[in-house]
Amino acid sequence: MTKYSNVTPYRETNNFFASPTLYENIREFLLGEIIEICFTKKDGTERKMLCTLKAEHIPVYNTPILEDESGVVENKSYMNVFDVENNGWRSFIIDNVKYIKTNLEPI
Repeated sequence: MTKYSNVTPYRETNNFFASPTLYENIREFLLGEIIEICFTKKDGTERKMLCTLKAEHIPVYNTPILEDESGVVENKSYMNVFDVENNGWRSFIIDNVKYIKTNLEPI
């Protein structure tokens, strides 16, 4: 998959957001960099978040337990990410993603 410099709202990128591998595509971005993601929260409000899964941006005391070690089965309907602005773990529902932005300026 090629990197997108800026992924736009759903109606303009049907192929990306309708992909059966959307979870894997977003995860690939998160493992390589900090991205901005916009999604609708359960209460209906919109949230923008700078997040990542790249180890160098996650403090040692917040390093996750590997899924293989925890015995937890991965649920691909939502994603756990590290919010770099609030310095904590957050999650969002994949189907509620409005857009993502990649290749952001370094923080």
